[in-house]
Amino acid sequence: MSQGSRDGVVIRTPDRRLRVFVSSTLGELAEERRAVSRAISALRLTPVMFEAGARPYSPVEVYRAYLAQSDVFIGLYWQRYGQLLPGARVSGLEEEFDLSGGLPRLLYVRAPAPDREPRLADLLAGSRGSSRLPTVISVLPLSWAGWCVMTWRCC
Repeated sequence: MSQGSRDGVVIRTPDRRLRVFVSSTLGELAEERRAVSRAISALRLTPVMFEAGARPYSPVEVYRAYLAQSDVFIGLYWQRYGQLLPGARVSGLEEEFDLSGGLPRLLYVRAPAPDREPRLADLLAGSRGSSRLPTVISVLPLSWAGWCVMTWRCC
């Protein structure tokens, strides 16, 4: 964020919209990602989506850069944990979650999920290093059948 005043408060120019990073596995929740992107745009915010074309950078570099420029994090989760890249300890999905620690987060978790992968279940339950996961402060039903919203308090 850029500096805008003496007391540390950033005063944004009117043309600077809030950027909302959307995280999920790409194939599993493609329709939901499109719906979330439309909803973000309808609020006159900027959706930050990974799908936008070929780039000369690695996927890891792209999502790290996109997250660094984002103001809000939305996670969409159902059954898949995502792929581990060679040499990585966690999937890109989990790293995106970890890197979003300083942002307001909304997590949308689809249920039932009879085939939820164990590592995703662990991430959502907070059992893999609970000190890094914020506390769930509310769970709300969504208009999408089988979805709930978990509003997480920022660290």
